Amino acid sequence: MIHKGHIKPSWDIEEFKTLDYKFDTHKDNDLLNKFASVGHSKMYMTLYNYFQPNPFPPVVFDYIVPQFEITNVSVAINLFTPGQYLPLHGDLYGKYKTFHGLKNQNIRRFVVMLEDSVPGQISQVCHETYGYWRAGDWFGWDNDDPHAVYNFSTVWRYGIQITGVPKEPQMKLFTEYPNLG
Repeated sequence: MIHKGHIKPSWDIEEFKTLDYKFDTHKDNDLLNKFASVGHSKMYMTLYNYFQPNPFPPVVFDYIVPQFEITNVSVAINLFTPGQYLPLHGDLYGKYKTFHGLKNQNIRRFVVMLEDSVPGQISQVCHETYGYWRAGDWFGWDNDDPHAVYNFSTVWRYGIQITGVPKEPQMKLFTEYPNLG
């Protein structure tokens, strides 16, 4: 299921540009091999990320994360440099599930775009493709819904990845009987 929305940008992008990103790939080697077998290069099916418990700019936990109705929160910053992409895939959540002791809960993931898009930056969630967004736009999906990220531009693309379990809707409880008369 696709989730999308917008939060008012209230951050300094320069705080995100100076983080110590680490080179990474998708953890599903079968997926990477499938794409490589038809001509894709594993060299480009990569990204850079920055994970907890590293320190984050305060705006992440003071402003951005509270915009989402989730528990068991995990946050990462993803950076896609020009030419990097992750083809259509579903997430595995292995470390996340282990860390939070989760088994069959619905897991929801959001990506908050930190800057306006430029031509060539593309995101796909399920069957919808986005080539245009404004800083603060966000996209989300449930569990292993298919999604992809492509940076065919000449500009680095930054996004905050927020993972969690949706909060259950709260039922209103009557503390006294309603007036039925």
